[in-house]
Amino acid sequence: MGIGKRLARKAVRRTVPRSVRRAAHSVRTVKRAVTPRPVRQVSRAIHTVTNPLGAAENLLINSVTGSRKRGRRTTGTRSRTAPTRTRSAAPAVTATDVRAAEGAASHHHLAELMAVQRERFSPAQRPIIPPPTPADPAVFQQQEWAKVKHDARPWQRARRRELRQVSNRRGAQLAAEFTARAQAHHRTQQTQADAWWAALQQGRPQVLRAALDAAFADNPAPVRIVNAERHSADLVVLLPGFEVLPAKKAHVTPTGRLSSKAWTKTELNNVYAELLGAHLLATVRETWATGPSLTHLKVTGLRRGPGGADEHLFAVEVDRASVAWHDDGAGAAILDAAPHGLNRVGKTREVRPRPASASV
Repeated sequence: MGIGKRLARKAVRRTVPRSVRRAAHSVRTVKRAVTPRPVRQVSRAIHTVTNPLGAAENLLINSVTGSRKRGRRTTGTRSRTAPTRTRSAAPAVTATDVRAAEGAASHHHLAELMAVQRERFSPAQRPIIPPPTPADPAVFQQQEWAKVKHDARPWQRARRRELRQVSNRRGAQLAAEFTARAQAHHRTQQTQADAWWAALQQGRPQVLRAALDAAFADNPAPVRIVNAERHSADLVVLLPGFEVLPAKKAHVTPTGRLSSKAWTKTELNNVYAELLGAHLLATVRETWATGPSLTHLKVTGLRRGPGGADEHLFAVEVDRASVAWHDDGAGAAILDAAPHGLNRVGKTREVRPRPASASV
């Protein structure tokens, strides 16, 4: 919003009584009432630091449209001085406030990363093409009447009545023909959809790969399809590195304050291993939902290394019926138990790449 619009908006707010503003923004008023004052103060302070230009504009606007101070008022021979209300300065941002904001941001970021393991996918179903709506004869009848109504004068009522009957019959016939063509086209579309569905159920390679490609197009961890045919598929998941994790973790002090502190190496590796399991679980769930013929998967996890080369993190095989896929911890459990799951070493359980020759 430009400074001109903000200045006009501020001026309007100054002229509208507070009670009217509260009535007009009841939801905003209730939200502000239930938000603790320290949280509002921290939010304002952080906004001032992160948006210096907006803060400077606010000072300029307040200087132009500031509230009028109440001075001395004289009534007859008596006078009194009305108290002047001054707005207290915003409290300074303390180190505790900054750590609390960091902790909240870290918790929110980590929750967004881990949300992938809670995602559910609707199983593929036979596509049903909706049937066409029968054409309205009145539309065609009106069009036919518009073509022939000029063939008779307004006073030739018998002739106009005859033309009206002819146009009505012709319009009804055209509407029936249009409906018949639409129904024939619908049957063709439904036949093609049924053929596609049968091919997907049988696991034909071209149809199955196309369906999986479309399903994986928006995944946060990209998936490459090495092979997909009949009852099995071979997939490669391109996994994120440690850099996607927040720099610090959320922490609650003994006094109950939200704060943040650095990860220990063990904690960081445990969280990263859980994230890799979450991406594995999401990929497998989506594959089962997309390919009804698939019962066996081989999934390889790769990560982009420092020099741009791919690092091999895991290679696992899973069956549709062997795991409770509704369990959000299934992915991490598979990586822990699989012979070629995550390679975790040392006291900190560091996640290290496997040799390039490692395979299932």
